[in-house]
Amino acid sequence: MQPDVDFVKIGKRIKSARLEKGLSQADLGASVGCSNNHMSHVEVGQTKVSLTMLLKIAYALDKDFDYFLLDTPYAKNESLINSEIAEKLQQCNSTTLVTISKMIDILLEQQKMTLSEQHSE
Repeated sequence: MQPDVDFVKIGKRIKSARLEKGLSQADLGASVGCSNNHMSHVEVGQTKVSLTMLLKIAYALDKDFDYFLLDTPYAKNESLINSEIAEKLQQCNSTTLVTISKMIDILLEQQKMTLSEQHSE
């Protein structure tokens, strides 16, 4: 069974990208062909954003389409790595990067053990 699309999380991403761009809901709505009231409903997840509208929003906000799916089960690992994690890693100094690398090694080992335990059950 496919997981449900979480329109609240998509709406939060739209709002975040809109604010990052310095646009009001009316500004974004005008550029994608809807009212600021409709945009408000999309941002809080009261209205399910259509594929067409989401494509227009992505274009207006200069974001990849995948950006809006990052908090959902439909996010691709490579998109998450490229847009979320890489941005954060670029802000780190070399000492922090070494620490992060070690933490990732620990998490991967834990993941490996968990998967091994699940397969043995």
